[in-house]
Amino acid sequence: MKSYGTASRSTLGTLLDLRAKDERDAEQALAAAASARRKAEAEQARLVEKLRAAHEAAAVARRDSDNVGATGQRAADAQTRRRFWARLDEAAAAADAALARYRKEDLARALDADAAARAAHVRARQRREVVEKAIVRRQAAARREADRREEAIQDDRYAGVRARTNTPTTGK
Repeated sequence: MKSYGTASRSTLGTLLDLRAKDERDAEQALAAAASARRKAEAEQARLVEKLRAAHEAAAVARRDSDNVGATGQRAADAQTRRRFWARLDEAAAAADAALARYRKEDLARALDADAAARAAHVRARQRREVVEKAIVRRQAAARREADRREEAIQDDRYAGVRARTNTPTTGK
């Protein structure tokens, strides 16, 4: 941020200090929201891996039981195997439901909070920049006014010198 010298003693300077503080607060909120978003995305990745592992476990169990062969199996063994598959399928369905719920609720909330924090930071920065521009305009106007006064003083000095030298003579 730029230093504006005497502007800090004016109303605009005080307003600039407030807007700069608001921007710093918005930056901190943005950092917190971004951290929460990263944590939510990491949790989503963990749930996706859990879902993949559950599907893989069910597929491996089916493939391994297919290698055993259907001949000579007792009905109790087949029923036990089907219950095992059902438990694996339920675990995969539960993992899928947990992932869907997490994406719908927690991840969406973290993403929305991050987007809101980004927007708030942009607004805070824009509000600070508006005040900075007003200060710059006020300082430019003050410089122009000082330049005009200096020019008027120079003109008055020149006019005074010309007035003394251009006095009409009485002909003597």
